[in-house]
This record gives sequence, C-alpha cells and structure tokens, in this order.
Amino acid sequence: MAPATKSTTDLIYAVTGNEVFLKRRAMDQIVQDVLGNADRSLTLAEYDCATTTVEASSVLDDLRTLPFLADRRLVVVRDADKFITAYRYALEKYAANPSPTGVLLIECKSLPANTRLHKLITNVGKVLKFDAIPAYKVPAWLTSHAKEAYGVQLESRAAAKLVDLVGPELGLLDAELQKCALYTHGRNRITLEDVEALVGHQKEEQVWDILAAIGEGDTRKALTQWEEVWQTDRTAEMRAIAGIAFTVRRLLKAKRTEEAGASTGELMRELWIRDEQQLRRQLSAFTTADVEEMLSQLLAADVAAKTGMTSVRTSIERIILDMSRRAALRQRAR
Repeated sequence: MAPATKSTTDLIYAVTGNEVFLKRRAMDQIVQDVLGNADRSLTLAEYDCATTTVEASSVLDDLRTLPFLADRRLVVVRDADKFITAYRYALEKYAANPSPTGVLLIECKSLPANTRLHKLITNVGKVLKFDAIPAYKVPAWLTSHAKEAYGVQLESRAAAKLVDLVGPELGLLDAELQKCALYTHGRNRITLEDVEALVGHQKEEQVWDILAAIGEGDTRKALTQWEEVWQTDRTAEMRAIAGIAFTVRRLLKAKRTEEAGASTGELMRELWIRDEQQLRRQLSAFTTADVEEMLSQLLAADVAAKTGMTSVRTSIERIILDMSRRAALRQRAR
C-alpha cells in the first residue's frame, strides 16, 4: 500500500515540549476541533502512560474502531515518551497509513525533527512544540493572554506583580488571572491594586479548607475558618464571592468531567492536585447538584451585596449554614 499523503484532515497530532499549560491548552483545542459536540464517551479514548502500562495494540485497535454517531474517533496518549521508544516501529507503520476515521493525539516531551516518525506525522498531521517561555517574557505573555482568553486589559504593573507573587508557571498564572477577571467583571481592566487584593496561594487554600468543612457537614468549623479569614484580612469581604466562586466553578467543572468518564490524571490536572486521595476527598465531598446550588447562591449573594440588600459577610455565612446542613443530612442518610 502506498504511503499516506497530506489530506485536509489531520489524522495524527504530536504535542511536544516542556510547557505544560500551553500543551494542555493546545490539546483541549484539538479535542474540541476533532470531536465538536460529539459524545465523548463514544468517541474519545484516553491513555496515560504515567499511571498505567499502555500497549500499542490497544491504541491502534481504538484508532481503527469505527466511530459511533460521529465522523471521527479520537485517541489520546499522554506522557508518551517511553511509549514512543518502545513502539516506534509500530507507530511509524501506522503513521504511513493511518485510519481515515481515527485521529491520534500524542503528548510527549520530545520528538526530534530528524526522526522518521516526526516526518511521517507531518505528512498526515501536525507536530506542535511548546517550550517554556523565558522568565523575562512571561509578563508580556500574560498581558496578551489576558486579552485573548478573558477579554480584559491587564496593566503592565499588575502583570509584573502577578509573576512576582505566583512565579513563572503559566498554569498557576492563568488560574490567578481567571480569579482576577471574575473579581473585576464589568471593568474589563485588572490593576495592580486588584492583584494585590486578590492573589495568593494561601487564600486559595483557605477557600478549600472552608469548602472541605462544608462538605463534612461541620458548620462550626466552616464558620470558624471564615471568621479567621475575616479577622486577618478586613478586605476579604470585597473579594470573597469572586474568590470562592472561582474555586467552586473549578470544582463543578471537575465534577462534570468526572461524570463524563475522565481519567484520574485529567481530574488531578483540573483541580491542580497531585495526591489521588486528596482528589477523591474533594470530589466526594459534594454532589454535582450541591456544587451547582452553591454557585447559584454565590451569584445571588453577589447581586444582593451590590444592590445593598445584605452584606457579603452575612451572605457567605448563610451559604455556609445552608450547604453544611445539606451535607450533614446527606451523611446521615447514608
């Protein structure tokens, strides 16, 4: 059979390099481009070589399986450097004549351009390389990313302060940028003062501690932790809803991703957690309906505070009381 030639549809993608956030964003876009609104449970197969032994035969069988109720079937292989080394010949053979209905997405750290596999992939798809951005260029990248991803203007001093507080890791910077964008919603501008008021890993941990206590049905503990935040930071009221809502939205996304059949690795990346037991505790603390209800209450609290109907502090305390009661009732019903 003759070697495959470049077609209008990319049948193999290799996402390489050591910049994790940019790679993940590119992969998310590829998944969306390939599958669109198709049911992921029917069209997506994922393998994580970091957590399990992956055989080439399983990957290739998935690629050759006809998609159900969709045009394409996507197979993702993460952390694939050792996989590529072990099965290079099989992958080269497949890349020479790939399935017309299967799309292979390989994530790895390195795929040299002078290798036969690299050349074969570029005949039928794309090799995308994402290396770390030099530290001195990160503030400029962050300013551009703020505009592109969230439609907000990030002041240069604010960008520099974000990098100073968080470090140059793009994933963490993006998370804090999301928080700032939510906090400044309506202004479309993030200032140095906004960053100084909102950003910090300790604040993120405090939110998780409050949510964990709510999930345990421990009202007293949750209220005590909220009071500690309030007593040690009198500006907390100004940003409480934005900070908590940011974390709750992330938890809701993880719950929905879990229901869609996501792997443990994907869920850990979603919540930025490296410990599997901690991941399970956070996901099992609430039902999806609970998280949706909490987010709804936070949005209502935001409206009430902005219209002068009640204070943020009182609204947060009411949410803690209500959600803790729900969790306690659910635990007693088990």
